[in-house]
Amino acid sequence: MPKPPPPVKKQVQPLLKSLQARFEQMDDGSGKLKNRWTEIAGEALAKLCEPVRIIKGRAHGAGALEIRVMGAYAPLVQHQSTTLIDRINLFLGAKTIDKLRIIQGPLTQAPKKPQYARPKPLSAQEELALQQSLSDVADEKLKKSLLQLGRSVLKRENMKSS
Repeated sequence: MPKPPPPVKKQVQPLLKSLQARFEQMDDGSGKLKNRWTEIAGEALAKLCEPVRIIKGRAHGAGALEIRVMGAYAPLVQHQSTTLIDRINLFLGAKTIDKLRIIQGPLTQAPKKPQYARPKPLSAQEELALQQSLSDVADEKLKKSLLQLGRSVLKRENMKSS
């Protein structure tokens, strides 16, 4: 008797995952929520939670939004749930969501760290003026420390004036 073929699920699973990632943006609203979550929830809440999926209500009723919350922040998110539901309904349309389903767990997307502007290096004239102002300092260790301090102060001043 020949061996039966493997289950279809194993063969199709990689294709389904790739399609889900590709078409996630065109779903019922949870993809839209994920893209604009920081604007909807606010920066403080967006760092603590993320939308997972929308669970449709019965007979065209309002549904529930499943939210994944980091660790012990679930009571904080639950406390602000009415405000959050109002903001979500403002984005998705009136009476789309009527309750939140909170799940504790790690977030899939790491919070984005703010990009800090790097200071420009000193120009040759500024560096020369700094070294000349410290030319009469005899102790080399002290001179090196003062040069480093002077460079950081001048860089900070250049950032403020830009």
